[in-house]
Amino acid sequence: MGGEERHSAAASPAAPAHALDRLFRPRAIAVIGASTRADAIGFRVIRNLRQMGFAGRIFPVNPRYREVAGLACLPSVEALPDGIDAAFIAIPAEQGAALLDAVGRRGIKAAFVNASGFADGGEEGRARQRHLAETARRHGIALCGPNNMGLINVHDGIAPWTQLNLTNPRPGPVAVVSQSGSIALVLAHDERRLGLAYLVTAGNEALLGVADYLDWIVRDDRVRTVLVFLETIRDPARFGAAAEEARRRGKRIIALKTGSSPRGRLLVAAHTDALAGEDRVYDAFFRRHGILRARDLDELIETAVLVTAYPEPPRSRHLVPVTLSGGEAALIADLSARIGLELQPLSAATTQRLQPAFPPFARPSNPLDGWGLGFNAERFAQMLEALAADETIGAIGLAIDAAASGGADTGYAMTMARLARPLAAQGKRIVFFNNTVGSGPNLELRAALDEAGIPYLSGMSPALAAIAGWLSLAKAAPQAEDATRAAGADADAWRARLRAPTLAEAELLAMMREAGIAMVEQRVVASAAEAVAAAEALGYPVVLKASAPQLPHKSEHDLVRLDLGSAEAVRAAYAALEHRLRALREPAVETSIIIQPMLRQGVELVIGIRHEPGFGPLVMAGLGGVFVELLDEVAWRLAPIDAAEARAMLAETRAARLLGGFRGRGPYDIAAAAEAIAALSRFAAATAGLVGAIEINPLIVRERGAFGVDLLLRRRVPSDQPHGEEQSR
Repeated sequence: MGGEERHSAAASPAAPAHALDRLFRPRAIAVIGASTRADAIGFRVIRNLRQMGFAGRIFPVNPRYREVAGLACLPSVEALPDGIDAAFIAIPAEQGAALLDAVGRRGIKAAFVNASGFADGGEEGRARQRHLAETARRHGIALCGPNNMGLINVHDGIAPWTQLNLTNPRPGPVAVVSQSGSIALVLAHDERRLGLAYLVTAGNEALLGVADYLDWIVRDDRVRTVLVFLETIRDPARFGAAAEEARRRGKRIIALKTGSSPRGRLLVAAHTDALAGEDRVYDAFFRRHGILRARDLDELIETAVLVTAYPEPPRSRHLVPVTLSGGEAALIADLSARIGLELQPLSAATTQRLQPAFPPFARPSNPLDGWGLGFNAERFAQMLEALAADETIGAIGLAIDAAASGGADTGYAMTMARLARPLAAQGKRIVFFNNTVGSGPNLELRAALDEAGIPYLSGMSPALAAIAGWLSLAKAAPQAEDATRAAGADADAWRARLRAPTLAEAELLAMMREAGIAMVEQRVVASAAEAVAAAEALGYPVVLKASAPQLPHKSEHDLVRLDLGSAEAVRAAYAALEHRLRALREPAVETSIIIQPMLRQGVELVIGIRHEPGFGPLVMAGLGGVFVELLDEVAWRLAPIDAAEARAMLAETRAARLLGGFRGRGPYDIAAAAEAIAALSRFAAATAGLVGAIEINPLIVRERGAFGVDLLLRRRVPSDQPHGEEQSR
């Protein structure tokens, strides 16, 4: 999940915050490599600056010309006058670092490098990019690029931008930061006419990256929404801090993340590793920081339309879509189920209020087929008022067929807009959406809705996905508590034990119990006689298992014997395990045989944590047992979390259904399960940097209590030591 190494502006005194001011708001710009050819990058930048109405001075630099685009052309960087804020370097990569050094020596503190052939150009290019970044840091230059198109500051008319045919963007509240130039061009068209504040292409991010641009942009009061196109996040801590600043200011970030790149992993020792993936890490990261995630460009744009109109979600996540067709209502129900958008049943009181607008044989439901007794403005107003009166309903979605060309339901839709206006003015969240994307929204209807501040989305699928993401914000993202404080005095002791050369299983179990996770009692036995004595003390039936650090999954190596109900069964199992260990040629000093009581009638969960470089510890929970990887019914969050968020994790998997009771069994103690997950997450955060992975599988949840049965821990060791990580059980 990494990418090229870089240093953020915040982390390095070589790129102070005011340097980004010069990048985004220069008063004088030098274009190095300016050309008289209309298709050349240097000429395009000058033309785009002028076309956007740049009020500052432009200084072309090229020893081959005396004049470029009607401007006096200087022979060298050294010939530039004082007071230049930024330089656009439009020359091949081979000369990049040398010219950037000249720019720095001239006192220019912001620069754009457009050329490719740096980190995108093999080992030689990567070395070239490192040299470029070192030069920028040495001079304190805010460096945008290389391998990018530059940026546009729409409100201030500044466009150091390489596009050949620039159409001036309409000013507005939406900013775009993209790691892809072509995606930035798509979004620059602003077909939904949201209005743009900034367009930034990050390129190879030799010095500044998406997190730096995001941090600067969200502090501009003219910006309400930021669209981010990502292939990777190189500085998660910086990005997260910028996202929190945006949330503090009431602004929304919508991310479209793509480009998952394979990377080598160490030996998979825990199911936690096998189930982890880049996409899940980003999902957890976005959720923690209140960032909405879009899955395609249509969803990205429609989400922007929605949250720009309604930055704050309703208090309730209860959505009622209203259509003029039973078939469309059924389709909405299907699509909502597919994306996990829960459509709750209407309350009895609301159903009763709605009933007069429907035939006696029809019972109003969610989604609501608003045709009822036939479309009638008075009856439709009655429906809207009934829904608006229900305080448990957070949002009303009005699904329509209003093509850009007119016809279809346009007349009905205009009436619906007129009836919705007073309710929207009272604060009720109302969203219109076309059932198809087609040729776009109907302009007459859009004008009426814009005047009322009601968002109008395009396409049933992207609209419902946008609404689902927006409603997810109704439940505030959990705030990371101080894990060390939550763990109390135990945190320092845990960290000391995790740094010890060896770590016995008994110590691991003790730490889990200290963290607040109930672990099944177990005893290490050295003979069949000891095993029988322990079984008598623990009570039959029991489980006997062999343990060795080199064999993390006992069942896969036939090292577990279950449901032993007598002394004879225990002796036989002990002998079988000894024989099995000899067959596996595991040194006796590194193995042990453990006895535990056999727990029955519970739901088996897996809970775990894993350290993700750059992002920190993540916590995982879901259905466990021997089929955990096959079922893949797990949810992930950044640690630490509280018990309420742990419950939300379980609700995302089929574990919740089992815990709630199934076929005469249960319900089971979901509160105990949630607290165990939260406790493990606190342990993960308190020991961050020392633990590679922990897995408790299974955690058996009973009608009262939840108990860990098997435990795997993999410690992280300093990177200069061989193998990087080690396993412990």
